[in-house]
Amino acid sequence: ALACDFRIASEKAKFICAYTWIGYPPDCGGSWLLPRLVGVVVEKIGERAALVGGLFCGAVGFAIYGLAPTGAWFCVGIPVMALWGLSGPSAQTLMTRRIGPSEQGQLQGALASIAAIAGIVAPGIFAKAFSIAIEPRSPFPFVGAPFFVATFFLLVALGIATWATRGGDATSVNP
Repeated sequence: ALACDFRIASEKAKFICAYTWIGYPPDCGGSWLLPRLVGVVVEKIGERAALVGGLFCGAVGFAIYGLAPTGAWFCVGIPVMALWGLSGPSAQTLMTRRIGPSEQGQLQGALASIAAIAGIVAPGIFAKAFSIAIEPRSPFPFVGAPFFVATFFLLVALGIATWATRGGDATSVNP
């Protein structure tokens, strides 16, 4: 919200940098860099490569977070994780090209619905993974377990994306 031209909020609203509480430096440059980086990278390597590369970087970034023994090592994963941002716009472009103009609204609604469902389900999955990992008699005593659950999901997404786009950067099905 802070990278906007206009902000609408109550006079009682408070803006905080909650991510600094868990070791993230303010913004990490993501809101400035990614909008400028995506177009340049996609132009050079194509949407499919940006999608696959972005998902791979997200998986590697989560793995780094999961293995990080210190906050400094956690910060090493931030620029790697930031490259995950290449996948979203590339995926949207590839999907948009495969359907006609009259179906664009349905696609956007479906994407928003999937994101909403993930936003509801994922916190429970990751909280459960963490609670199992920190339990005294846990078969998997590993605090970074939720990050590896996320790594797993991104690797599954990477496999699906690789399979679904195996024909390369598709051109429009319905011009």
